[in-house]
Amino acid sequence: MFTRRFWPLVCLLLAGMAILEISSARQENQTYDEAVHLAAGYSYLKTGDYRMSQDHPPLAKYLVAFPLLFLHLDLPLDDPSWKRGDAFAFGERFLYHNRLPADTILFLSRLPTMLVSLCLGLAIALWTRKEFGAPAALLALLLYAFDPTILAHSRYTTNDVAVTLFVLLACLAWGSFLRSRKTTSLIAASILLALAMVTKFSAVFLLPTFAILYVILGRKDRALFTERLVLRSVGSLLAAIVLIVALAYAPQAKKLLPVTADQKAADPSLEMLADIQASSGIGRALIWLGGALGLQQHPFLLGINEQATHNAQGHQSYLLGQTSQFGRWYYFPVAFAVKTPAATLAALLLAAVLAFRFRRQLDVRCFLLAVPVAVYLAFSSWSSVNIGIRHLLPIYPFLFIFTGAMLAGFDWRRKQIVISMIAIALVAESLSVYPHPLAFFNVLAGGPGNGTRYLSDSNLDWGQDLENLNSYMEARHIPRVCLSYFGSADPDYYGIAHDYLPVSSETGQRADLNCVAAVSATLLYGAYVPADDYAWLRERTPVAKVGYSIYVYDLRH
Repeated sequence: MFTRRFWPLVCLLLAGMAILEISSARQENQTYDEAVHLAAGYSYLKTGDYRMSQDHPPLAKYLVAFPLLFLHLDLPLDDPSWKRGDAFAFGERFLYHNRLPADTILFLSRLPTMLVSLCLGLAIALWTRKEFGAPAALLALLLYAFDPTILAHSRYTTNDVAVTLFVLLACLAWGSFLRSRKTTSLIAASILLALAMVTKFSAVFLLPTFAILYVILGRKDRALFTERLVLRSVGSLLAAIVLIVALAYAPQAKKLLPVTADQKAADPSLEMLADIQASSGIGRALIWLGGALGLQQHPFLLGINEQATHNAQGHQSYLLGQTSQFGRWYYFPVAFAVKTPAATLAALLLAAVLAFRFRRQLDVRCFLLAVPVAVYLAFSSWSSVNIGIRHLLPIYPFLFIFTGAMLAGFDWRRKQIVISMIAIALVAESLSVYPHPLAFFNVLAGGPGNGTRYLSDSNLDWGQDLENLNSYMEARHIPRVCLSYFGSADPDYYGIAHDYLPVSSETGQRADLNCVAAVSATLLYGAYVPADDYAWLRERTPVAKVGYSIYVYDLRH
């Protein structure tokens, strides 16, 4: 039955996913980073200058900015933010002071991410069907298409979904090469690896992943350990990385060429990699490499240094009511436990039990799914930047494929009934938070209304609900609010008249308040601000939670 109806069901699931993405995206303003990504990408395409947002590679920015090329938008190169390289101010100027409304620009820039998410779903379905059959493929696709975290971030102008697609395809192509030793598979894996690395720097985890998979499968196929094949594999990967990096930064490709001492003496204006400031081991390694090879300050290398510096310096994060500058190893396990639908958690647990029960029937395909997850989780536990479960997205397709393969691939008691219950529960729980999938927390965690007990920032409140706040105010005839907003959108642009909302220590101003207060959950619970700034509000009961991310309090006399 599933084999005959495979394509209609795939189309139905992807169409449902697209409808949820588009309809919910149109109800949210920009999240904290979106204007940065789209303005930077547009400036790259128009000028070939990569000064903005070097902390992320350019490929996803090219994708989200491409539709904007046909709109003939203004690029404010005369704005002071361009001259000083202020990506957030430049993004704000580009998005809110242009020829077209900000909502139009933003929605068009979100469409490529949605398209990438549909391609990712199709890739999951096709590979799973090829390896494990149509029922496993449809179950994996269902888990993907109705996962709230996937639905949330597949609508935004960011690089998380794009890197997830390239990571999955790179690992599958690498697995194909290791199993067949075909040159075409090796070339495909090399190119996809390089594309992932020019999408997001975290894709570097693929290098140890490929190495571990090579060793594991090499123990079963000793022909992989021939000197010729090893050199050909390494050479292909390195060549693809250099080529794709050069193409991705084509206007500045010449900066990848070594500079001799004579050339440096003849042109003192050359900016050398050895002259950068470094506060991490990776940064110091780049300085040594730059000195040894005579490399210039190429934006790809500068971006690696920025990411390494960011990780060394840490980033304030919120977990279980506490903040930390350097993160905690259990941040992502907790985030996954509370942000994953209960039905998916049950399916994963059942898949693990079945894998153990039928362990003698498992083969190398399970290593292809398990190793990327294990390596990426190791990288994540080491990271000092704990700001959102979106950073775990690259492992999601592997988990969904594994779950679909285990549940559909073996015979066990009441199989059809249990899978049907999981599917129904997943869809029901996922739709229960519509149109606010970013704020999803599962029923075991108490739902989205209790999200601040566990997490904040891009897990719940990424500044996305100003438009919804405006709708709330209009529906209740509230002309003005006392506002404390976490985000980079412009409240005035969305018609929100607002006054200052005092913090706990400003007792005099608090006593004189006679307004409706609106405060972002991230700030309310002490992330990025002193923990007690809004303790006086946390003692009260909010009259509403707009989009679950903006808490509203009636402080009128």
